[in-house]
Order: sequence, then C-alpha cells, then structure tokens
Amino acid sequence: MADIWKPAMGINIKVLTPGLFLFQFYHKDDMNWMMNNGPWSFDNALLVTNIIPVGGDPMKVSLNIVEFWIQMYDLPSGYMSELVGKQLGNFFESFVSYDLSNNTSIWREYMRIRIMVDVCLPLKRKKKICKKNKSEFIVNCKYEKLGDFCFVCGLLTHTKHFCKKKIGGEVEGSGLEWGPWLRAPP
Repeated sequence: MADIWKPAMGINIKVLTPGLFLFQFYHKDDMNWMMNNGPWSFDNALLVTNIIPVGGDPMKVSLNIVEFWIQMYDLPSGYMSELVGKQLGNFFESFVSYDLSNNTSIWREYMRIRIMVDVCLPLKRKKKICKKNKSEFIVNCKYEKLGDFCFVCGLLTHTKHFCKKKIGGEVEGSGLEWGPWLRAPP
C-alpha cells in the first residue's frame, strides 16, 4: 500500500492480527489524502480504513464504513441537482459530497455523489422516484472502484463462492440482483 499511496513523509505499517493492519502516517496531509481518495483494495479485496482517536485502542475501532463515489443514471434533466444528490445519497447510505465538476457540460449521462457505505449491509442498486404528476422513474447507480463483492447477497465482505445464502441453498434460480453491472467504468 505504501507503494500505491506514496506518502511524502512516509508510513509505518504494522500487522496487529491476521487481516488487521495499523497504518501510521508521519504527516496528516498524507493520511487525509489516503482517506479522501479511496476506496482502496488489496488483491481485489476492499480495504476498510478508519482513524484511531488520540488515546484510542486500534483493536476497538469500528471498521464497517467505506466512502464510495457513485454514479446515478437515468435521472431526468431537471433532477441533476445537488439537492437531489443529497436526497439520493442519504437513501443509498449517507451523503458525503456532490461532484460539482461533473456539472460542466450541457448534457450529463449521470450525477456523481460520494456516499458512506456500511459494508455489513447489501449494496443498494436503484431507487424508484415519484414525480409530482404521479409518474415514476427508476434511478440506477454504479459504484466507482468497486472490487469483488457477493453477487448473491450484495455484501462487500465476501464473494459468491463464500456466501452463506448460496451454501445454505437459500438462492433459487440464476436471476441475481447484484452483478458486475454495479461497477462504474474507470
């Protein structure tokens, strides 16, 4: 990860337990850059990060929230606004920010927002919206930098090969609700 992040002031990486690592940045700007430019993955597995409060125990820090940029598709032109982005972001998980730089052209294929995602919950894929005139439309989303995840249950914590629902026989047929189409193009 140090080779990918290339922190200007350096980094120290320590294994706390198998699968749990402590990253110590020697400058706050390096840490902030890493936190703001994720999500990150190692060997195509999602890397969940958090900041340890001063005096905190690294073994007790919550590791279930990851920020993602998502692209919202199929929005009518009047709905491509920051206010709608905030509402959609809060439905999809928890809104963080709206990409104003995506507003530069007359025609936009999608809205881009940053959200917090709980890795213990299935990924959300779409949202039905009712207009004032009672007509409806469906907004679909794609996650940027989305690595491996489970196409059976939608969780980021495993793949379909290790899914308890699949192993337990709870899945019928081949019509999966999640799939590679949730990955945004690079």
